Amino acid sequence: MRKRLYQISTAILCFVATNVSAQVKPYLAVVRTSGKTIKGILYQVSADSICIKTDQSKVSFCPTMVKTIKIKEITNSSKYQNYLGHDSYQARYLKVSKKMKPVRKWGEEDPTIEEELSGRIITGFYNAALNGIASSFRIMNGNSKFLNINYNKLSYNREFTSLSAYSIENQLSNQAVNNSSSQSLAKGN
Repeated sequence: MRKRLYQISTAILCFVATNVSAQVKPYLAVVRTSGKTIKGILYQVSADSICIKTDQSKVSFCPTMVKTIKIKEITNSSKYQNYLGHDSYQARYLKVSKKMKPVRKWGEEDPTIEEELSGRIITGFYNAALNGIASSFRIMNGNSKFLNINYNKLSYNREFTSLSAYSIENQLSNQAVNNSSSQSLAKGN
């Protein structure tokens, strides 16, 4: 009974672990060589080469040809925020007059439908414009890592493990290893 309960709980845990496991995240790599700068997705990193997938093809570099590598995280998390609010019916602004008519704190009457609508349209327009500007800054200033290889194989070897963690091929192989080990645990091996 205990063994069966253990197998069921392990299977559930492995199922949750495989579904919650980290997804493959592509990283944008900007590689500067002596003659050119190449931008693309960091695809593969080995001891002898760096492979970047650009829009047209895959480009491989020898580590001794690379001066610098800049790695940026590609993010899509840009949420709409309200920078300006327009709520004319907030309780803190309303009071009741002697005639039991709601008035503003400063003695003004409630806005008409036209005033209310124009206020909401204007604040919506300004919020959209401010969110557009803010999201472009969030995208440009994402998390980035700068590696100075400086045409040196030794400095490349020092940065190799951290650089390989960003490659798609390494992330896929780690995910496959994690999935196979969780499946073998679920089977009771």
